Formats: sequence, C-alpha cells, structure tokens
Amino acid sequence: MKTLPFIYNQPKEFLASLQPKEWADFILGEINPLFSLTATKARVIGIRNESLDSKTLVLKTNRNWKGFQAGQHVPVTIEIAGRRVTRFYSLSSAPGDKNPTITVKKQNGGLVSHFINERVQVGDILELGAAQGDFVLSKEIPNKILMIAGGSGITPIHSILQDLSKRDYKGQVKLLYFSRFREDIIFYDSFAKLEAENPWLEIKHVLTDVKAEGFDFGFLTNEMLHSFVPDLTDRLVYLCGPAPLQGPAKFMLGDVKIISELFLLPNQVNFSTSSKGPKEVVLLQSHRTILLKGEKSILDELEDNGIYAPSGCKMGICHTCVCKKVSGSVTNLMNQTVSGEGEENIQICVSRAEARLELDL
Repeated sequence: MKTLPFIYNQPKEFLASLQPKEWADFILGEINPLFSLTATKARVIGIRNESLDSKTLVLKTNRNWKGFQAGQHVPVTIEIAGRRVTRFYSLSSAPGDKNPTITVKKQNGGLVSHFINERVQVGDILELGAAQGDFVLSKEIPNKILMIAGGSGITPIHSILQDLSKRDYKGQVKLLYFSRFREDIIFYDSFAKLEAENPWLEIKHVLTDVKAEGFDFGFLTNEMLHSFVPDLTDRLVYLCGPAPLQGPAKFMLGDVKIISELFLLPNQVNFSTSSKGPKEVVLLQSHRTILLKGEKSILDELEDNGIYAPSGCKMGICHTCVCKKVSGSVTNLMNQTVSGEGEENIQICVSRAEARLELDL
C-alpha cells in the first residue's frame, strides 16, 4: 500500500515537509514586503534620471543584504507579466553608502532594462542576489590609474570613483568616457561634482555620434590615448564597455596591465555562421522535446517556445544559465568554437544548437 504523504517515520521528516522557512517568509511578506528570513529584498525609495535612456534606482535593503565591493554587479530579480526574470546590474554607489543604487540603461530588445526604466516606481520591491565580480580595486591601490569606459560600462567605474573619493585617495586617476551624444552621458552632473571636489581626478568626455562644443569627438585612437595619458605604461587600466570599444583598446594598450569587464549585448553576439536546419533538443528534466531553428542562442530560442530557463545577464558573464549538455554539439557564439558531442557544462545564453541535443533542463 502506498504511504500517505503526511505520514513520516521520523519527526524531523515531518518538520522538513512543512518547509517552515518558506511559510515564515510568506507570513512575513504579508506583514511587510521587505521582511524575509532568506531572501535579500530591496524597496525602491528614489529614482533619478541619469541620461535620456538610463535611470538610477535608490534602494532600501533588508537585513539579508551583505554589501558589496565597488565595481561589483548584483543579480536583480523582478516579476514581469507573471514571471520572475533576473538580470545583472552594476552597483553605482559607494560601498559605504546607506542606500545602494543600481543604474540601468535601456538596451535594444532588453525586456528588463525597458521595464525598469518605464514601469518601476518608488515603493516597488526588487529581489537581489549576492554581489559578485572581480572588476574591483586591488588591496594595494596604485598611485596612477587610467579608466576607459563606454556607454553603460561607466556604472561600475562610477562606483569605484565614489569609493576612492570617500577613501580620500591621494593618487591620480584619468577617465576617458565615450558616449554617443551629450544627452547620452550617464552621471554627467555627478562626474562634474566628483572632478571639482577631487584634484586627483581628470575626466575627458568623448562623443562618438554628434559633435558638440566643449567635447572631444570620435573613437579611441593611439593619438587620443597617448595625448591624454603620456605616462600610459605607468598606470593600471580599468576597461569596461561594449566589445567594439574593448577590442581596439586592448590592442592599443599592448602590455599595460588591464582589469576589464565586457558588456556584450545580444545584438553584438556573432551569428555570422548560421546553423543549417532545425535541431531536435531533448529537455531531460522537463520530459519535453522541441525543435530549435539554430538562428539564436539556445536560451532565446527556448524563451521563444515559452520555456524560461534560469538566466541572468544574457551576455555570458554571470553563468546563471549554465546547464549540463548530456550529448550533442553547440557553437559558442562568443568565439565561434564548436563543442564536442560529449557531456559538458554550457552557457545556453551564448550557445547555439548545432546537432541534436540532450540538455539537463
């Protein structure tokens, strides 16, 4: 005879079945949405416009928040149209600030970035994961630093500069920041204030799309780099932004030590060698078999079919989407390498199906 589900041999088995922490979280959440025994939650207590298409959210976190290092990013989970979606965003405030901030720029096709900029309001609750990332200050901060950023890649650098200012840094930092046009510059007023208050900081804004009085114009060149930083080889370089900036920058910097973080947007992933024909994909945990066209990443094609696997950044950075490929071949869209047919872990946000796949999903 089948054992009834509420009969247990040991008291601890019965207690475990009740999932007391989940029940407690539910009850606490009804009292106050910020209350939780396990989850890190944050209420939006302020919203600032930083540019035409980016906003800063000022957050009040619950006691589960463990803080962060300047330059790190954090998983942000939000409910959109009835489903929970997670993306990674860099903290833009200094670690010691009472209320941490994240700054989000709208991205083409970015579900969460558009939702945050257009729909999130003061009072809304977000769920945060643990801060992570190695784009941080070293224990021994060098005397001379060069920072190069493009677009939303400025966010972790803004956090680092805020941190240096609070530490009463005595060295020298130069920042080269590329934006499309004047109104596209994120943190323009904040940077002006930082530069005025800290004699160790020098900032050069460069516009790439529209010329404007008082701003440099164009893309990064050797001449621009060495004119702004004659002592380049004496500096540690922090580089953050999209691939079209990072590739040339790394080539020009040569042997100079670089700490970098790549912001690879979905429209920058290389689909130049497309897959031929649909591929059968077996989802072992879900007991489902579907056909993927091989025209997008596995993650995107699963979502097109109404299947939402765990994911975060969709850029190949956070590894939230890693799953086991039991069999079959995929192409890594970051470097166009083709995998073997055997078992291995893959990032489905930057992998494309090349042959029949079995995935542990």
